[in-house]
Amino acid sequence: MGGVRAPVGLVLALAGILAVACPARPGMAAEPEECATPPELMQGDVRLPHLAARVAAHQQAKIVAIGGASTIGKAAGSPDLSYPHQLGEILAQELPQAAITVVNKGVPRQSARQNLDRFPTDVFAEDPVMTIWETGINDAVRGTDVDEFAETLQSGVEQLKNRAIDIVLVDMQFSRSATALINFEAYLKALHRVGDLADVYVLPRFAMMRYWSEQNVFNFDNVADADRARLAARVYQCLAQKLAQVIGRAVR
Repeated sequence: MGGVRAPVGLVLALAGILAVACPARPGMAAEPEECATPPELMQGDVRLPHLAARVAAHQQAKIVAIGGASTIGKAAGSPDLSYPHQLGEILAQELPQAAITVVNKGVPRQSARQNLDRFPTDVFAEDPVMTIWETGINDAVRGTDVDEFAETLQSGVEQLKNRAIDIVLVDMQFSRSATALINFEAYLKALHRVGDLADVYVLPRFAMMRYWSEQNVFNFDNVADADRARLAARVYQCLAQKLAQVIGRAVR
């Protein structure tokens, strides 16, 4: 089964523009007010046993973030404004005893299969204790067979688990204009189903961005080009805050 295809130029632009974002838990710094989302959106068990063990032992830990344009921070104009870079800065403050390093392995316009093909060189070679895998939007854009997409995710999750690497999945981005053209629903369901079956936490970026859009907090539709980079950087900051909270829940 395939998704609805959209003009490539428009879709790739959307893929590069967008990114996301529970009240802070004890011990975690408060997030910016604009990052707030309904608490139920962030609910779910988070298990990161290998990272938690490193933090408890005050040992160094490496996290690899792999994904597409929003992982590399393309829309904000600089990798220093990407969510992995900002996550690393937050964790350095919140969990200094672990000396956590976040390595950014984002490559724009890649499908889940292309991400998976890079695992040996871009993930396993880094010897991380945790991987953040942001994926799905380009598969929805290209109309990848949904079952094939799910099989790719399952294979990636199994490979990571077999190497004792903790995992957090990050689902797609949201914009009104994109959802009018692309059938994200089947891909979202597939990604979350894989997460549920593998006991892997999925950060619900799509639902959070939809909430922000409905509340007119962050809305990329009808935004002047000159304002898009600043808006993207703020959304990346919220995504970093949310991921830091997820990690904090798992290691404390």
